[in-house]
Amino acid sequence: MKNNVLSYSESDLIGMLLKQDRHAFNYLYDNYSDALYGIVLKIVVKEEAAQDLLQEIFIKIWTNITRYDSGKGRFFTWMLNIARNSSIDYLRGQRAEIQDLESSVYWIESNQTVFGEIENNELRELVSQLKHEQKTIIEMVYWGGYTQNEAAKRLQLPLGTVKTRIRLAIKNLRFHLAANASYASSMAS
Repeated sequence: MKNNVLSYSESDLIGMLLKQDRHAFNYLYDNYSDALYGIVLKIVVKEEAAQDLLQEIFIKIWTNITRYDSGKGRFFTWMLNIARNSSIDYLRGQRAEIQDLESSVYWIESNQTVFGEIENNELRELVSQLKHEQKTIIEMVYWGGYTQNEAAKRLQLPLGTVKTRIRLAIKNLRFHLAANASYASSMAS
């Protein structure tokens, strides 16, 4: 609708958004998405993530419009803050996944005595007890040499789904290891 010559003042636009007017939302998206996308892309760098975040940001603007206070600043500044904060939250979430992975690696390395007693076939047996979707991803990533991105593309799944399944699989493997008395006693000593 960028060809449309419609123009709203900031107060008119906000008033219409408060009434959940879809035309106002379309106008908002058409006129502000490029600027907000530019900010998001500078922060998160990845185009696909920036595009996904942009959609989430507009949903936040739409659902939180009642929180906008003109006494605290301009509407565009408020939207920029939502975009910036959402982008930073995204990066923090990514870092948390990386830290989670790093802490898992540290845990495995510091508990080598436990894993030293597990033969490769025993580990494969534990993995075979996982749900099919978890087992498939673990086999691809840990034994097949696929990256998480490659596994996601190969399985035609979102990357977040692959990461979640890996986390759940690792959690289940830890549970199985702890439940096995011989491994549990090794872990305690």
